[in-house]
Amino acid sequence: MHRDLLDALRCPQDHAESWLVAMVHRADGTRLLEADLACPVCGAEFRVEDGVGLFGGASPPVSSTASPPPDGIGAAQGAPDVVRLAAQLGVLGGLTPVLLAGRYAAVADAYAALTGAPVVVVDTTITGNIFTEPGVSMLQIGPRLPLGTGTLAAAAFDRTMFPATGQTSPSLAAGIIRAVRTGGRLVTPVTPALPPETIVDVRTVARDDVEWVGEVTVATGGLVTLRRQPPET
Repeated sequence: MHRDLLDALRCPQDHAESWLVAMVHRADGTRLLEADLACPVCGAEFRVEDGVGLFGGASPPVSSTASPPPDGIGAAQGAPDVVRLAAQLGVLGGLTPVLLAGRYAAVADAYAALTGAPVVVVDTTITGNIFTEPGVSMLQIGPRLPLGTGTLAAAAFDRTMFPATGQTSPSLAAGIIRAVRTGGRLVTPVTPALPPETIVDVRTVARDDVEWVGEVTVATGGLVTLRRQPPET
């Protein structure tokens, strides 16, 4: 996981947004390999293991070497065309990451190499860091996204990141959309459509028989302000 992603991480528990405090145990340049993460609001603890941020989902990752994406990533409809995806998302370079999930995660390395943009892959089941580009980070997640409001430049995802039901979780979809900054783009397959309640603040930019492209028009929420409690008298 890239060190800069720490600024975007938030506690996924059900309370106002809060930064996470990090204790780094092992790093390789800008990449975090082993670290403990904790929420100062609720005390929840998370970790980075083998370079993967663990926030729920599958069992802990195992060490791996460079290999093709496993069957769970990009297997449902085949990997997307990375040039088409880059044009749809409209992000080149910068420091704000692009989220790729489901079948779109299969081109994370190629997308990062083509655009120069940092990429964060989120998944609920895959174990082990199978990506080789230094700009690609991986988060293993549960039902809530551990990224803050407006911390993503754009996002592309589909229902294959929810293998248990095969349907897009409204809460996780809403979390992804909330994390995309105002003016940032979303790419998802046309079928199944996103739950209507999740795209109230998103306008349609383009669509064809395969994919829908939207643009976030309003960002809501944000970090909670921590205040020192006055001493009891």
